[in-house]
Amino acid sequence: MLKKIILNIFIYLTAFLIGYFFLIIFLGNDTNSTKDIELRKNFIVRQLSSNQEAEIFKNLPAQQAGEWELVSYSMAAYALTNVAMSKPETAIESSRIIENWINVCLGEKIRNFDEIAWGENPLAENVLVKDTGHIGYYGHLNLMLGAYALLNNDGKFKDLHQKISDAIERRMEKYPHHHVETYPFENYPPDNTVSVASLKISNLTLPKNYDRVIDEWIVESKKLEDQKSGLLPFQIDTLTGKPLQTFRGSHLGWNSFFLPLINEEYAKIQFERFSKNMLFSIPGIAGFKEYPKNVFFSADSDAGPIIFGLGSTATGFSIAGAKWSKDQRLYSSLLRSIEIFGVSITKNNERHYLSLPVISDAIILAMKTACPWKPLW
Repeated sequence: MLKKIILNIFIYLTAFLIGYFFLIIFLGNDTNSTKDIELRKNFIVRQLSSNQEAEIFKNLPAQQAGEWELVSYSMAAYALTNVAMSKPETAIESSRIIENWINVCLGEKIRNFDEIAWGENPLAENVLVKDTGHIGYYGHLNLMLGAYALLNNDGKFKDLHQKISDAIERRMEKYPHHHVETYPFENYPPDNTVSVASLKISNLTLPKNYDRVIDEWIVESKKLEDQKSGLLPFQIDTLTGKPLQTFRGSHLGWNSFFLPLINEEYAKIQFERFSKNMLFSIPGIAGFKEYPKNVFFSADSDAGPIIFGLGSTATGFSIAGAKWSKDQRLYSSLLRSIEIFGVSITKNNERHYLSLPVISDAIILAMKTACPWKPLW
């Protein structure tokens, strides 16, 4: 009897190890090839151009739906910009696609998520010249405008790009800590990271230079770091700058894409601290925790599903940090984890994750192609 039990355990263990071996060797083997990127780009462009993403969010509250749609279009725009940096021949074609997406994001349907919160049109002239709020909408829109300008020097959107860049700068100068509200009484440093990245890109195409406020923002952000881990908080008090929520994996992974566009050295430090405090890995597979304390199973709009403490959103965004760090082992392990969770399918010259919405496809493609940006004209 004992021999039979031992034999069964041996058989199951052997089967598990063989399965694990083949999983590591073969799964996600094509996750960063030129062909894979092209196929995923094809899917995202078709889906967003046909407005399929809106169908996914139609049953969500208007504010949440608008915010997620904005992130879908913006992440897709960043992905196309990344691809163009390595394939400049795609720049003009991609700029036309991004132009269409910008126009969608300028429309009432998407900007309504910000207008609902603030009770005013963020694009109205009398609102742009104010010094209050709107940083979430402004940040992504402005970075999309900057991406367009890097790919196409035709001057389209230049005036709007200048106005929104000035609006971001004006709002950041209002507070000593240089962090601005996304919604009334809700101040999230990761949204400010996007806005500052947009100012850094504005420096490359606009006549005005925003380095002073950018440098000041970095100095003030360092003052917000958690004393023990050195990581940036998820939410702060707008008036005092005091952290209201500690660091979280989803926004630290998010920062690993945007911070390098601002300051590669500081981004590297933050990602090293993030990896030290929140990374879980076994040979071939890796993931990042969402919370510093153990939360084994949960989910929310920012974190996505949390399974055994590991955050799907934290893991997905952190692919950018691994890419910027040139850590190929971590990069491959994170992509493999996403592949296990998402399950890629290829059909009709397109590839996407079967179990994930197109916003996730856009995010992962942007993260896995992360790179420095420069004008392509």
